[in-house]
Amino acid sequence: MDSLKVIIAAVSAAAIDICALVLIMSAYSEKKTGKYRWMRMSSCMELAEGGKVYPLEGDEILLGRHASADIRLPDISVSRYHAVLTVANGIWTITDIGSKSGTYVNGMLIQSCQLHENDMITLGSRRLIFRRKVYKHA
Repeated sequence: MDSLKVIIAAVSAAAIDICALVLIMSAYSEKKTGKYRWMRMSSCMELAEGGKVYPLEGDEILLGRHASADIRLPDISVSRYHAVLTVANGIWTITDIGSKSGTYVNGMLIQSCQLHENDMITLGSRRLIFRRKVYKHA
């Protein structure tokens, strides 16, 4: 009778291990799929300013000089909460959120504007290029 209990315990432990392995493999697969979807949705875009690059790693990105901004531009000409970048269905949009100096895209004052590759975004005295990510080869 004791050997039957040992066998049942071993089988139960093996079943739990198999379930855990299936969960881990599913989570890994979902992470990989989610990353692929995000890469397609974001179109691998970034903001660049001189030698500085700001990756766009969310579907809503706050731009401003405040410490809580996703992309912080510590410049007095930039409002604390200046503009927000959003992406939906692979299309990026920038919206001014009541900044003092305004938000410009390619020299035009905008309230909200769809972005295209190589657009020049001006926030105060800061000029950022909306561009496809530059990958460095090892």
